Parts: sequence; C-alpha cells; structure tokens
Amino acid sequence: MKAIALAVTVCGVLAGGTAMAADDAMAPINQFVDGLNAGDAKKAAAAHMPGAPIIDEFAPHHWNSFDAWLKSFMADAKKNKVTDVHVALAAPTTSTVGPREAYEVVPNTITAKADGKPNEEKGIFTFALVKTAKGWRIASWAWAKQ
Repeated sequence: MKAIALAVTVCGVLAGGTAMAADDAMAPINQFVDGLNAGDAKKAAAAHMPGAPIIDEFAPHHWNSFDAWLKSFMADAKKNKVTDVHVALAAPTTSTVGPREAYEVVPNTITAKADGKPNEEKGIFTFALVKTAKGWRIASWAWAKQ
C-alpha cells in the first residue's frame, strides 16, 4: 500500500512539473493574443522569433514574419470592413513541452464586426515554440476555421 501511495505521489509531482512547463510555454501565446486584443503590435510581435512562418486563411495564406502577417491582416480587415477583432483562447487541447521546444494546439473564438455586423468564428491555433535565453518564443503558427 505504501508503494502505491508513493507511486501516486511521484506521478502527481511529475504531472505538476509538466503542467508548469506547459503554462510557461503558453506565456508567449497569451502575450501574442493580449497584444492583438489591445492593439499593441509591438507586444504581439515580441512573442515571436524573427522570421516565424505563419499560415492563415486569408491570401496570400503564408508569411515569413509576424510583421508581414500583420500588414496583410490589416489590409484584409480594411478591404473587408472588419473591425473590433477580439480573440478569446480556450484551454489547449494538446500541450507537448520539452526542454527547448513545445507544441500547443489552442481552440479559440474570434469575434469581430464585418461591415458593422457582429461576426464570430471558432478556430484552432497550432503553435510551435522554442525556448530561448529570454524565455519561450513562438517559432511558427497556423490558424484554421473549425
């Protein structure tokens, strides 16, 4: 019985350590989304590695940096009269964290106004992250409508 109790305790400690690492890896994802929601492009950009590849649903669908994606996003939003964009993240459905790399799959809801009318899209972000001397950073991400 003591062996089972010890095993359960060890598993709980290991699981707790993994959860802590996963929470740390989510920090740049939260920073990116918080920056977008606040209109703070510098904060959102700082969560990314330089040259981070991005895939998204609007043309040209692929960018080689956050800044390039943001420029296209803003042009697409203006063209389609999209305003008041807000991203709400759900809990990750997949969180794999290693010592220097992480993979996070995060469902989300994006609300906005399209030509003045409320609009809502459910989607999924998939992030690859790397741990740098300054902490976790987004190495790449993709978004898809669900």
